[in-house]
This record gives sequence, C-alpha cells and structure tokens, in this order.
Amino acid sequence: MRNWKKIVSVVLLAVLLGTGLQMMFEAKVSASSQQELREKMLELQRRLAEVNQQLADAKDSVAEAQVRTSTYASRVSIVKEQIATLQESIDTKSEELAQKQEELDQKIKEHDRTYELFKKRLRAMYMSNDVSTLALIFGSNSFSEFLVAAETQSRISKHDTDLVEKLEMEAKVIEAEQEVIQVELSSLQDDMDVLEEKYSELARLYQEANSDLSAAKALQTATQDDYDAILNSLQETQNEWNSLMGTGMQDYVGGYYAWPTPGYYYITSGFGWRTLYGQPNFHTGIDISEYGIYGSPVVASNTGRVVRVRYYSTGYGYHVMIDHGDNNWTVYAHLSGIAVTEGEWVAQGQTVGYVGSTGNSTGPHLHFEIRINGTAVNPLDYVVR
Repeated sequence: MRNWKKIVSVVLLAVLLGTGLQMMFEAKVSASSQQELREKMLELQRRLAEVNQQLADAKDSVAEAQVRTSTYASRVSIVKEQIATLQESIDTKSEELAQKQEELDQKIKEHDRTYELFKKRLRAMYMSNDVSTLALIFGSNSFSEFLVAAETQSRISKHDTDLVEKLEMEAKVIEAEQEVIQVELSSLQDDMDVLEEKYSELARLYQEANSDLSAAKALQTATQDDYDAILNSLQETQNEWNSLMGTGMQDYVGGYYAWPTPGYYYITSGFGWRTLYGQPNFHTGIDISEYGIYGSPVVASNTGRVVRVRYYSTGYGYHVMIDHGDNNWTVYAHLSGIAVTEGEWVAQGQTVGYVGSTGNSTGPHLHFEIRINGTAVNPLDYVVR
C-alpha cells in the first residue's frame, strides 16, 4: 500500500511538473510570438507610412503633370489656331500679289503694243517728213485747213506719247503696290516662321509633359500596389495577433500621435471649458477648421483598430473611433464621409474619413479627441504636427 501511494505521488508530481513545464513552454512561445508579431507589425507600419508618403508624392506628381499637359495642350491649340489664321492672311496676300502681277503683265503688254505703234508712226513721219508737209500744203484749200491738219497730226503724235507715258506710270504704280504687298507678305511669313518655331517647341514640351504624366501614373499605380500589398500583410499579421491575443487590443501600439488633418492646423475651439449656445460646456477635444477644409482627408493619428463607425443626426454625426491598445483611443467626428469599417486595422496616416459638418456642427470642421483610460485628455499634449 505504501509503495502504491509512493507511485501515485510520483505520477502526480510528474503530471504537475509536466503541466507546469508545458504551461511555461506555451507562455514562452506565446511571448515570443507576441514579440515577433509586434515587431513585424511595427515594421509593416513603418513601411506603410513610408509608402503612403511615396503614394502622396506620386499623386502630386500626377496632378502636376496633368496641369502641365493640359497647359501645353491649350497653348498648342491656341498657336495652331494662330497659324491657321495667319495662313489665311498669307493666302490672301499671295492672291493679291498674283492679281497685281496679272495687272502688271497686262499693262506691259498694252505698253509694248502702243509703243510699237508709236515707233511705227514716228518712223513713217521721219521717212516722209517733207512729203507729208507738202501734201498738207497742197492738199489744203486754205492756210487755215493746213493749220488744222498740222494740229491734228501733232495731237495724234502727242496722244501716242501721252498714252505710252500713262501706261508706264500705271505699270510703276502696280510695281509699287507689288512691293508693298511683298513687304506685307514677307512680314507675315516672318510671323509664320516665329509661330511655327513656337508651335514646335510647345509640341515638344507637350510630349514631354505627356510622357511625364504616363510615367507618374505608372509610378502611382505601382506605389498603390505596394501600399495595398503592405496593408494586406499588416491585416494578416493583425489577424495572427488577434488569434494569439484575442480580439481586443492589448498593449499600446507605441509611437506618437500624428496630426489628423494634414495641411490644416488652425484650431477654432480648444480643449476644456467654453461657452456653447450661451451655456458652459466642457469641450472634450479640439476643433480644426480652415478655409477649404471641407472634404479634405482625415487620417489615423496612430496605428490601431477601428472599433466604432457610427452616424448620429446630432452630437458627433458621422464619426470613427480607433483603439490603439492599453485603453488609448482617438475619435474623429462630424465627418462628411467614412473610408474605413469596424474591425479594420489602420496604419498611422491612413485616411479614415473626410472633414464635414454632420451632427451638432455649425460649419465644416473636425472634432478630434484622445482618450486614455476612458478619460478625454488635451490632444495638444500628445499630437505632433
């Protein structure tokens, strides 16, 4: 009997020791797993924040390239229209010049024809000068008839001379008009050369901007893919953490609290006592508002799990609450839209909603709270701008 009791004691001791060793081993494994997962999550958060900044830069580059592309496209279109208008003027002047050339050619032909007739008359008059004079004398019945005949002959000769001179003068006028048109045409062509050079330069700049836009879009897509992949890894790691630790956040995620409205920093109402609608009111957070803030992104002040997404017609309106572990919470209220869901793991700097004016609000702003151990604290003591 005594041996039996001794055997039972040994067995029980072995069981207890085995159980204790198993619990110690499991605790050690659990602690090791916790540390590994925590380090992995912190590294993923760091990478996510880094890629998130790269994504923001990529989006800025796309926006900038879009502006440049649009600007150059508009300028190219304007210069193209100017070239078309100038070409119409050149065509008109060219037609005028061609018309003047036709007129000049016609005047030259008339001049040559008249001049040839004039030369023939002069030659005939020279060859038969005396005979003609005698013919006029003897052919006239009186001296007065002779004078009339001689005057007529003189007038004919003067008419021919005047006609030749007139044609020469008209030709000179046409040539002068041609020179004016040619100068105008040359000036228009110089303007065309300048516009075509400008068009070529703008077309080159447009192609460069368009190429930059394509590259920026490709980079944005690649960066977005990286961001999504890291976010998925972070979600999977958080699921592992939840399986190991339970669904609730255990330890504080660590790090600092970031400003929730990047680019907007003006505080319209601080933390603490104030007068609201004529009555004393304790403000549990800070209100951030500036011109143009409506619809701007609201980002997670720190990494954590979204534990509440609600809409109230009064009070907070659309709002999001995030658990950062160890009873550290942040609240984002009066949103116009929400970008997360309950239970979702979010990284610091990730968009959780958009500034609005829902609930008990007199204008677009973000009501931001930090709660520690269930008590609202002044966010300005914790956030880093």
